[in-house]
Amino acid sequence: MPPKVSQEPSTMPEAQGLKYDEYEMAFFMAKLSYHSTAEERMASSDSNLASISEAQAKILKLWDMLRQKEKELAEKGKSLSPTEKRQLRQYAWRFEQLEKTATKTTGE
Repeated sequence: MPPKVSQEPSTMPEAQGLKYDEYEMAFFMAKLSYHSTAEERMASSDSNLASISEAQAKILKLWDMLRQKEKELAEKGKSLSPTEKRQLRQYAWRFEQLEKTATKTTGE
């Protein structure tokens, strides 16, 4: 039986053309978080949790619309206005604050 050959880290190919977008990742994580807890929170007897879930859904919808606009503008070689860029950051912050509030309430 031939010995196993382990690859050295230096022989691994480097990623090319991979672009990391902090707000894309934040949006992905927010959606993942929302979808994993939304049903339970909406069914909860705690009206605050249901309210938080509804607010998060609205934020995700607005956030996604602005992301789509950003992609369309990028295809045309343009970018969002500074106000719209600030809105993207605010959506991420708002969602995170609501999540912190929800997890403090339930102790998750």
